[in-house]
Amino acid sequence: MILAPLIGILLIDLEGHRVAGILWATLANQSACVAYVVVLAWAALRFNWWQAALLGSVAFAAVSALVALTPLPVMVVLSLIIAMLAGRAMPPAEALRGPVAIPVSEFVVRMVAALSMAACVVLAADRTPAWVSAVLLTFPINGSILPAFTQALYGGQAARALLRGFARGLVGVAFFVLATAVALSMTDKWIGYAIGVACALLYAVFLASLDRRRASAR
Repeated sequence: MILAPLIGILLIDLEGHRVAGILWATLANQSACVAYVVVLAWAALRFNWWQAALLGSVAFAAVSALVALTPLPVMVVLSLIIAMLAGRAMPPAEALRGPVAIPVSEFVVRMVAALSMAACVVLAADRTPAWVSAVLLTFPINGSILPAFTQALYGGQAARALLRGFARGLVGVAFFVLATAVALSMTDKWIGYAIGVACALLYAVFLASLDRRRASAR
């Protein structure tokens, strides 16, 4: 999860209340990330990788603009609901028969994009409204580059299967953002950050346990 390290970097330079404000805006804009993933998944079988990515980006920009025009508390609640329902909006996908091999170039592109995003967030956080940082933080780096490579190499069904996993993970991201934002307003910023990370890890453990139970029941 790229978001957690970025929040840690912001906490080095900014006060906890400032980062909390960015996190509330980030949570509100989480619905834009969901829109990107859902649109990309539906487009993966109908368009090539760059056309699908373009449609996802248009959806992300449109929802981000809507978020900017909506009261923050309303969008926070809506985004939490949307994140939890994201899996139901995803198209069906065939299960992958085995692991897919991704070239080293994908990792390089993803790391360059993540580092560029981190630089932009750090530079913008103390100079721009929280919404600007929120848009940068919610754009799915992993959810855009990895599916693009997967679709180009293995087809739309493989990209859909991958994106269904991303949709499940968005709930954990929302829990991390919510828990960290609340904790930063109540305690030391590093304790608050640790609470947020712990919540995300607990959700990951829950998902792993749920998958094991489903596998054993088959």
